[in-house]
Amino acid sequence: MLSGNDIITQFEQFSPQTLAVPGDPVGIQIGDGTRAVHTVLVTLDVRPEVVDEAIALNADMIFVHHPAVFHAPRNLNYADPQNAMYGELAKHDILVYAAHTNLDRANGGMNDWLAEAMHLTDVKPFIEAGDEANMGRVGELKTATTVEAFARELKSIFNVDGLRVIADDLTLPVQTVAVVGGDGGQFYPDALKAGADVFVTGDVYYHTGHDMLAHHLPVIDPGHHIESIMKNKVRELLIGWAEQNNWPLHVVASTLNTDPFTFI
Repeated sequence: MLSGNDIITQFEQFSPQTLAVPGDPVGIQIGDGTRAVHTVLVTLDVRPEVVDEAIALNADMIFVHHPAVFHAPRNLNYADPQNAMYGELAKHDILVYAAHTNLDRANGGMNDWLAEAMHLTDVKPFIEAGDEANMGRVGELKTATTVEAFARELKSIFNVDGLRVIADDLTLPVQTVAVVGGDGGQFYPDALKAGADVFVTGDVYYHTGHDMLAHHLPVIDPGHHIESIMKNKVRELLIGWAEQNNWPLHVVASTLNTDPFTFI
């Protein structure tokens, strides 16, 4: 019998929980790791519609990047939609496993996937101190471009309808690119130290944007949802391990867009 723990043990050889930022709620979030697993649904977020998708697939396990239980609930009153979602997961005995900042920092993980999508070469970590060590990646574009042209290219690469650009001059040249998936605005000083011509990250705060302008660092914010690149990447990893280990495992990448924002 293939259990959830078997899958988790294999995955954590690639991305151990010890890589996670202290306090990050990674690992099993809901369910029993000893349960038999035949079908895994890989998703960026666990939302009610994703749970419905998992139930329709008869999935035994959800592999998620953003922890489903990020803040501990005060109660499990199902009148609250979030609690009701937890209830549905428990009712259908669906194991939920989260790999968050450990996947961000893993070699060959989230930030390497983002760098690969942007066609960067000579990629290496650029945040090297403290608990956030190795969180981001910096690399080189094969051909120099401009801030504006690169921003437009990122819209296509990450399939987003809009993005935000923070720059004194959109015609500034871009060759060296730093990236941190998710909410990485706090790392702009590290991107500066790494010699980046542009910093790509999501969820940049208004006042942080002013600080970035003051330091003359162009920043492109394509949103947090670009991390959905992990759905197919993790699916490929799990399928590869299933083949190596002769696991009778079906792995599905969620087809749902869980981005809460709509550009109009």
